[in-house]
Amino acid sequence: MMAQFKTWLLGVVFTAFACALAGELVPKGRERALVRMVSGALMVLALLRPLGTGSWETVSISAGNFSQQAEIYREQQKNALSAIIAERLETYIWDKATGLGIECEVRVGMSCDTNSVPVPESVEIRAAYHPVLAAWLEEVVGIPAEQQIWLEERVWTERTESG
Repeated sequence: MMAQFKTWLLGVVFTAFACALAGELVPKGRERALVRMVSGALMVLALLRPLGTGSWETVSISAGNFSQQAEIYREQQKNALSAIIAERLETYIWDKATGLGIECEVRVGMSCDTNSVPVPESVEIRAAYHPVLAAWLEEVVGIPAEQQIWLEERVWTERTESG
């Protein structure tokens, strides 16, 4: 790393020296202005050389991976959008259930339609079956009865005797 820095610094110093020498050797007038412009461009190239040390193969491989990276990004965005929609829909269903006097937990399963838009696919409700909520889920939310999972939990109590 230090050797690369020294090489770069020497290149900058030699470029500056060559540019100054060329500027002194050229007579005043248009030629000197042209030499100064070219010298400035050479100095910029010498200073920016570390940024361009990658080979063309590396650049082309990176460009080829761009489409893969874009697809991964789209998938991550779709998953994030699905999670947001599911969370808000779970809250919406829970509010409706609470309004009907049902205590429950709600989990919504998501899938994507033909246009890759996230849509609710199924719902799992931890409560006793409630026909009004089931009908509302089908009509308003669009989750058919066969995709509604009702899990009625039974509470088990256990008595231990000391002995």
